[in-house]
Amino acid sequence: MKVMQEVETRWNSTYLMLQHLVELREPVGAVLAGLQHDIPMITSEEFNIVGGCLSLPSPFYDATVELSAEENVSASKVVPLMTMLEQNLQGEMAKPAHAVALEMGDQLIRQLQEKLYTLQSMSIMSLATLLDPRFKIIGFFSQTKATEAIKPLTSECATIIRAQQSREEIPQASTSYDVTGGSKLWRHLDTSVMEARRSQNVTADATVEVQQYLSEATLEDWKTLWSTGRGRNKSTHTYKNLHLPFLCTPASSVPSCKPQNAFILEQAKENENEKTEY
Repeated sequence: MKVMQEVETRWNSTYLMLQHLVELREPVGAVLAGLQHDIPMITSEEFNIVGGCLSLPSPFYDATVELSAEENVSASKVVPLMTMLEQNLQGEMAKPAHAVALEMGDQLIRQLQEKLYTLQSMSIMSLATLLDPRFKIIGFFSQTKATEAIKPLTSECATIIRAQQSREEIPQASTSYDVTGGSKLWRHLDTSVMEARRSQNVTADATVEVQQYLSEATLEDWKTLWSTGRGRNKSTHTYKNLHLPFLCTPASSVPSCKPQNAFILEQAKENENEKTEY
């Protein structure tokens, strides 16, 4: 393991620098003690504070490595990932720690929760999470927000079903008016009643579709949804039209690519190799 220098534009480099410094504490101290320099020595208390704080950004580093390894990160992964980060932090905060680490953890949890509540209120994020069969309702930080997201999902499903029915309808040569007796006087009311019936049926169908989807077991891959039994039934087109617009939404405006994230991936690989050697 080597001593590292942080890079201002890479927060993870700061984490790795401190991690390596703590693990190389003795050799670094021995080298500094034998040199003539004006560098102030790191005290034992400062080493303890740094070591106690490292467990807090560790999940963030793991998340950075995971996302950097993917060429395209869907927006459906944002809320569940941040929820897992918050739960990891809560677990770390339950352990005895230095006052500095506790303050740092409180700040991270507060900012994460604020961000999560904001993201879960965004329709495109909440729908993407619901429509990802790996997460569905389980991926939400707030179950209240998950319940609220079902309503716009049902509305989106109803819109697609309505569009499908419009394409499948056969034009009629004449219109029948059976609701109020067939008189031309009641033509407009008859039409309104028929449209209301049709809308109610579509809404009911959409509600059933959504509830059936949410009640099914989660899947390891969202693409599997189309190759399973559900993917082969008449709902295939509905589900594809629901999934594609939301699951293809990128999680960031900055595309993740290996050249940009080579530093992160190389460090992760180096750490894994060192663990294997030990």
